[in-house]
This record gives sequence, C-alpha cells and structure tokens, in this order.
Amino acid sequence: MSEKYGQRLGKFVGLEEPPTLMARALQYAEFTATRLRWQHTQSGTPTRFDRNDGYLLCLQRELLPSNPYWIEGRAATLPTVQPGQFLFLDLNEEHSSLIYDAVDCVSMYTPRSALDRFGEEHDLRPIGGLRTPRGAALDDSIIRHLAESLMPAFGGPDTASQLFIDHVSLALLAHLSSHYAERPASLLTVRGRLAPWQERRAKEILLAHIDGRIGLDELARACNLSRAHFARSFKATTGASPMRWLLAQRIERAKDLLLNSGLPIEEIAHHCGFADQSHFTRAFVREIGDTPGAWRRARRY
Repeated sequence: MSEKYGQRLGKFVGLEEPPTLMARALQYAEFTATRLRWQHTQSGTPTRFDRNDGYLLCLQRELLPSNPYWIEGRAATLPTVQPGQFLFLDLNEEHSSLIYDAVDCVSMYTPRSALDRFGEEHDLRPIGGLRTPRGAALDDSIIRHLAESLMPAFGGPDTASQLFIDHVSLALLAHLSSHYAERPASLLTVRGRLAPWQERRAKEILLAHIDGRIGLDELARACNLSRAHFARSFKATTGASPMRWLLAQRIERAKDLLLNSGLPIEEIAHHCGFADQSHFTRAFVREIGDTPGAWRRARRY
C-alpha cells in the first residue's frame, strides 16, 4: 500500500498541476519521503491527501502562512507553520487545502501496518493509534533532523542508499511509537550479540553492496533474525549500526586508493560506493575533517 500511495504522493494532488511544481520521492516498502516545492500563485494551489490507513508528517522548510483548509470537507484551521515545524496528519481522514504561498516541504509517510510490524519486532504492547493534533504546527527536533537528513538523497532518488533510508524509517517508527502513540511504547535496549558466523555473513554482504543499496530485511534474513533483532545485535557486536559500519569501510577503502593509486577523486568516489564526487567529499570531510584532495596531498608530499 505504501508504494501505491507514494506514487500518488510524489505527484501533485489537486485540480490543476502548477507549472512550478518540483517533486522528488524516495519510495520503500514501509516508508515514503517526498520533497515538494512550488512557487506563490495568485489563484492558489489546490492540494488533497486522500484517505489512507497511515500517517503523514509535512515538515515545512519555509514559512507557510495560514491558508484555507478542510478536513473531510469541513473548514478547519491551518496554522502558520514556521520553518522546521511540521503538520501531522491522520490520513484516515481526507485533508485538502488551497495554498497561495510558496512551499518547500518534506513529507514522510508511513502506513499503519509499518507501525504494527515495528511493534511486533520489538515485542511491544499495542500502541493504539497516533495522536495527530488538528490545527497545530508541531516542533520536534528529531523529526526535523530526520527530514533534513534526507535532503541529499532527494538529489538522486534512484541512487539513494536503501540502508540509509531503512535506518531513517526505523528511527521515525521508534520515535512515533514512543512519543506520539495513544499508548506510548518503551523500547528496551537488547544487548545480545551476533554469533560469529552471523557477523561474518553480515559484513560480507555489506561489503558486496558497498553503495549501501541493500536493505535491513535482506541482511536480517541472511542471519536468520528479525530486522529489529539484527539491527540491535549488529550494533552491540560492532559498536556501530550497519550503515555507520559500512560508511567507515568506504572511507577506509577511499583512503587506501587516495594513497596507493593514481585514480582521480571522481573515480575513487565511484569505486567506494558514493553517488558522486560531491557526495564523497561531504562524507570524507565529515569523517576525516579534510577534503580527499587535501588529505591526499598532505600525505604524498
């Protein structure tokens, strides 16, 4: 259901598509993220989110003044939303609006079935539904950081790391279950470690998918574990999440190629699983504190 809904969410939903619309979507089985942007229009931009058994968080990256808004066809209050705040919608109700202002929004959608599966994997008691206050602009630093962390991936949705998107999805499900549920869940820390064969197998698979285009589901199945159990056990065993461990391996491989090959930095980025040279440079600076070129020059001369 998420994929079908995500296909609609990744397009303008309304009476007429504005000529300035830009939509980029990241679609996975239990999570869809979409960046929507359009400019101010004199006649207003009509939008509608159809009924669906799931939840939508719409984080605004620009100031969004109050605009006409309806829930189930009845007039409701759409507050002014400051940059970094979000609207939280229960899509069991139909939401529609007429927006006159420019919009830059990151929407994150998850179906109810994903929350149920997350609870089962973590042995949580049923959380009920999620609390979605009407007419309120919410401010939550975790939601904001999760949405902003997706921004680089919107630049190349087809090459986005599935492992990264899986981690964002799990982090969102954990936060919603523990902070927005009608019966909030308490997630317990499990310290079980992977068996040696499981650790070897997981690392082999990760290195075979150096670009991160493999999901937690596949890794967990290879180790005969649930997705949640695998993610917790991998971190307990290695001290890092699968995504962070793989990034460390990519950086180490890049450092070796920078020192011991004459490959240009663009080719090294490709060999180490980065989407492009700019992606590689950002990750290298974040982890090492210097650009790949400067790091190479400092150690060669």
